[in-house]
Amino acid sequence: MAKKSHEKRERLFKKYRDNLNLLVSNNLISEETNIYICPICLTKHKHLNEDDPLTLEDAPPKALGGKPNTLTCKSCNNRCGYLIDSHLAKRMNEIDQKKFLSNTSVKVKTIIDNEVLNGTLSVNENGEMSMFHSLKNNNPKTLNPIMENVEPGKIIDFNFGKSTVIPEKLEYSLLKTAFLILFEKTGYCLILDECYNTVREQLKNPDKRVYPEYFWFENIYGLKQGVYFVTDKGYECLFVTFNLDTGKTKSSFLVVLPCSINKIEDIIEKLTSAIKEEMTLTLYSLEIKDHNYIDDLDNIKKLFEWVEKRTNVNYYFSKDYPKSK
Repeated sequence: MAKKSHEKRERLFKKYRDNLNLLVSNNLISEETNIYICPICLTKHKHLNEDDPLTLEDAPPKALGGKPNTLTCKSCNNRCGYLIDSHLAKRMNEIDQKKFLSNTSVKVKTIIDNEVLNGTLSVNENGEMSMFHSLKNNNPKTLNPIMENVEPGKIIDFNFGKSTVIPEKLEYSLLKTAFLILFEKTGYCLILDECYNTVREQLKNPDKRVYPEYFWFENIYGLKQGVYFVTDKGYECLFVTFNLDTGKTKSSFLVVLPCSINKIEDIIEKLTSAIKEEMTLTLYSLEIKDHNYIDDLDNIKKLFEWVEKRTNVNYYFSKDYPKSK
């Protein structure tokens, strides 16, 4: 396993290093060559194993069905995993628990004869529920007398206890997932632009609000997983869609990312209004089979040209990117 992990790290290092070299050699960006830049902190790595080595990064988080398709600094990986990804995984599992799915169990607080006890609520394959109270997790002097007096049909109240999830931090995990999926698909073509500094600052500083609110939605439109350009004039931005899989249920999300054409604050405000008004947006998918933005120079140049033309207020629509719903 360690050998396979190392080999994958080497392949990813080479893949994105070569992507960066291709962009620099064709004067599409100005940067050093033969390096890998961590997409989160922008630290430059000449080798995989340095003081802060490059590690496999899962997007979405591994606990929610993600696979390692990019690299980030070990410090970035650990910090984001502990401070933000853990909150998303906890919330998704909490949602599952409250659905009382078959073959699941959850820790709960029960109230019997005005006494609060720690219990485990289990649901078997037939959907039948049972409650178990352990001496290990309760005071035996309190538990035993109560259990002796519990009769069939007695009503027992319970609750799931207070959640430790911080809502803002689970949102930032969604942001991180979308950002790394964009990097996976387009390499350094887009993410080095200063418009993504707010994304990086948010991921590095999860205790304060940097990225504007209301940047994510449930994927109620049923878009396939992937990256999309919103091409309507004045609404230009990126939609990134992905699934989260707890092992019991799947949920699909849509995250809004910026491009250099518009300020993300303005875009999110306009999109919020557009969604309320049920406005139809025009999307262009980057997932078209023959569109490779890592090592296909023609496609990469078209991508840069599209963004550059869109910054021209007199330009309405690029013939290179036909409308597609």
